[in-house]
Amino acid sequence: MSVKTQKTSIKSIVRAPKQDRSRVTVEAILESAFQILESDGIAGFKVAALAERSGYSVGTLYQYFENIDAVMLALVELENERQRQTLLAQFSDLAAQGVPQSTRNVVTLMLVAFSQRRVAQKAIIEWALSRRDVRAIDGRNTFLGQMLASVSVRSQGLTFERLLSPTEMFVLSRAFLGALRTAIWNDEADTGSPQFAQALTDLVDGYMYQLVKRECASKGSARS
Repeated sequence: MSVKTQKTSIKSIVRAPKQDRSRVTVEAILESAFQILESDGIAGFKVAALAERSGYSVGTLYQYFENIDAVMLALVELENERQRQTLLAQFSDLAAQGVPQSTRNVVTLMLVAFSQRRVAQKAIIEWALSRRDVRAIDGRNTFLGQMLASVSVRSQGLTFERLLSPTEMFVLSRAFLGALRTAIWNDEADTGSPQFAQALTDLVDGYMYQLVKRECASKGSARS
């Protein structure tokens, strides 16, 4: 399962399963991939190891994934979707309980999500950062940035009557995820400490406070 040299659309290299049985197979393969990355890191992520761990033949792997990069891409997308669903579920629970949502809640949930299978997370981050096409996809994912912005504004008692611009979205989401991923990848900070969680919270709240402040100043100048 060598990486092909010709240019291939990133969306075409994962052959999406259409039947329940096929989905089960793909889920089993991806779970085995996570296990390999967690135990052996990216250096041990080989086709033979994946076939052995999953119990499927190399031929079966080829039915669903064009190459080893396709498996890694699927893991990136799986983690993104898992984190999105976790955030939605947790915040729905808080809303149902009448618990006020805060920026710190989002930060804590993201820290918990990234702390699971930490070695595998580091391997996925390392691979994603090495791929320009994957970085581009990640940069277009606006879900986290908009959630951070909305929750931050509400938790600070501010009013912000528009969505973030593409540039604002890019800066906020990349600053947040960049700090989190770099800390995990390089072990440069204790991501389990309250200080780290508070620093990320301050980053988001400070950014949104400045946007709101500038927006209010702009509206005041327009009225005058």
